[in-house]
Amino acid sequence: MSTSRNPTVGRRTYLKALGVGALSVGAFAAPAAAHRGALQREIASVRAATSKYADVRKAIEDGYVLESPFIPGMGYHYVNHDYVIENYDDEVDLTKPAALVYGKNEGNGRETLVLGAAEYLFDEIEAYAGPFPDLFHGDGDDGMWGFAGGHWGLHAWVHVNNPDGTFAPFNSRPQFNEK
Repeated sequence: MSTSRNPTVGRRTYLKALGVGALSVGAFAAPAAAHRGALQREIASVRAATSKYADVRKAIEDGYVLESPFIPGMGYHYVNHDYVIENYDDEVDLTKPAALVYGKNEGNGRETLVLGAAEYLFDEIEAYAGPFPDLFHGDGDDGMWGFAGGHWGLHAWVHVNNPDGTFAPFNSRPQFNEK
C-alpha cells in the first residue's frame, strides 16, 4: 500500500469543504437578505401610498396642513394629526405617515414643491428616553428619531434619494436646502 497522497481525493475533499462552507455562509446570509427584502417592500408600499401627494393640493385635501416654515436640510412639513403615533407600542400603518416633507424647486420665476419624505411623528415629551416605535424591518431606522416641534420624528426619504441614507434626518440635496 502506498502512502503517497492522491491529488484527486485532496481536490474532492477541498471542494466538499468549500461547498459546506458556502452553505454555512448562506444560512447566515438568508435572514439578512429576507430582512432587506422586507424593508424594500415596506419602502415600496410607503412610496406607492404617498405618491399621490406629489401634488401638495391632494395632501391638503386629505387633511395634511402646513406646520412648519422651510427648514434647511428637511423642507416644509405638512402634518395630518390623525396619524401621529401616541404610544411606542401603537400599531402603525406605514402607508399613513403623520407628515409629508416637501422641498422646493425654483425655476421659471416660480417655486414648486417636490415631495421628498414621509415622516412618522411620535407625540411624546422632549425628555422621553424610552423605546421608540420599531417601524421598519432591520436596524436602519434605529437611532434616527429626532426631536423637533413637540414631536419625535423619523424621516423616510422614499421619494428622493438622500445621500446620507433613507432614514437620515437631513437631506443635503439642493431642493431641501436654502439656495
